Amino acid sequence: MSEETRRIERECLGGRVRMLNRRVSAIYDEQFSELGLKVSQFSVLVAVTNRGAARPAELAKILEMDESTLSRNVERMCAKGWLRLEGDDDRRSHFIKITDKGLALVRKGYAAWQRAQSEAVNQLGEPVVAALRSATRTLRS
Repeated sequence: MSEETRRIERECLGGRVRMLNRRVSAIYDEQFSELGLKVSQFSVLVAVTNRGAARPAELAKILEMDESTLSRNVERMCAKGWLRLEGDDDRRSHFIKITDKGLALVRKGYAAWQRAQSEAVNQLGEPVVAALRSATRTLRS
């Protein structure tokens, strides 16, 4: 291995953030598993719930997801009865809306989210969590 590749492995922010994402997601996924849910799906349900309805492009931007990835997730969630698609007046787009079943899942998922949130904060520590929130705000502005 060269010095360059050792440095990349040791210092790469992209790699570190991906590793952090996998570890934190595993904490949440473990808590949501009893509901048959992934944290990525819960995030979509929460975002749609908070907006009442959202166009795919808007939702992808809010969640910072690729539209094709969001589309696949929404398709699966519609098949499970958690979301539904509703046509728009101009027929060029559609809205994503939460169903009663999806809303019930969000309500049931809140306790799992609280447990996961507590565990993630406990493992990372408040200073790291505050730094992550700050870094996210910085990158979004």
